[in-house]
Amino acid sequence: MSFLLFISLFVLLNPTPCFARHSISISINSSTLLQFSSLAWDPISQHFVVGSTLDPSVYAIPEATGTVKCLLSEPSSNRSGVSVTAVAVDHIRQRLIVAFSNRSSVVVYDLKSYTKIFEVLMPELNGDPSGVAVDLESGEVFVSSARRGVVLKVGPEEGRWRVISEFKIPGDQGLGGIVHTSEGYIITMQPTTKKIFKLDSVNRMIKEVVLSEISTNMLTPATHAIALRTNSSIVVAINHRLLLFKSRNTWKRATNTITIKLKHGKTVVAVAMRQSTTFVLVKSQGEYWIEEVFWGELLEELKFWGIICIGTLWLCLLYGFMWYAFIVRKGAKLHSTPYGDTDGWEEACSCLFGFRKK
Repeated sequence: MSFLLFISLFVLLNPTPCFARHSISISINSSTLLQFSSLAWDPISQHFVVGSTLDPSVYAIPEATGTVKCLLSEPSSNRSGVSVTAVAVDHIRQRLIVAFSNRSSVVVYDLKSYTKIFEVLMPELNGDPSGVAVDLESGEVFVSSARRGVVLKVGPEEGRWRVISEFKIPGDQGLGGIVHTSEGYIITMQPTTKKIFKLDSVNRMIKEVVLSEISTNMLTPATHAIALRTNSSIVVAINHRLLLFKSRNTWKRATNTITIKLKHGKTVVAVAMRQSTTFVLVKSQGEYWIEEVFWGELLEELKFWGIICIGTLWLCLLYGFMWYAFIVRKGAKLHSTPYGDTDGWEEACSCLFGFRKK
């Protein structure tokens, strides 16, 4: 009984979850000076994929070693300033989608050989792509513009891949990252106006997601990357912070539920999901890490149900002892004990709390 009481007090009063574990942190090792701009997880090859801000190259980062390996590099001798702005993985069709700056294009590569399958130029962006997302059901690609309020849909038409439709976001301000949900709609950010938009890829409807005043104030013009955690939650990266937004009504409204601040000196470069786990590409003093983000929601839920279970157990024990007292009292009102005459209620209390009245 004393042990149960100890466990109850420990769960209720312990401020640190007793289930805590160390998060994954991968230090990126490179013999050359590299700078990265984007992040994605390749479940086929089991490594992270990052894009370069210095040239049109894409690299692999394995979790075990963190050693940089070049996967592909486009010729750039005649295209000064071309770099990678976003990457995405279509593991269903085993494709790697890469968005390039300066020439404003999206190139799709084979995920095993990294040979080019097709390239789509997008002068409609009037600048660099800021994000890229893929519809895993159809294979279509969606690209947001860093300079304009435009999202382009890229897909097959008349035997070749091209821009097949265009979404114009109100305000025509540059957009941040972009994600595609399995329910068929797109979520994108407009950093300068601190707004989130929902785009229906089927009926082409564009609606602003209603945010509370507190949630809106958490967003800044520095908002630059998002990742889809579930159909009802997204992760937003803002310089030194990560915000978790949730919606309960298919993104008609959303609320910032959790905010995580990075350690001093670290800046979020990109964010991606590996299954249900959030990873961020962070930079500090010219060095890069890929770190796991631990939101703590599961532990809070486990702690809640732990309290419920312990409370239920206490109620069952109390009921059992009360029933025991009733049976004893009914069988014999009074009987002798080494402590003198006592009734069933006192005997039950002595069993439950470990004391007797002398």
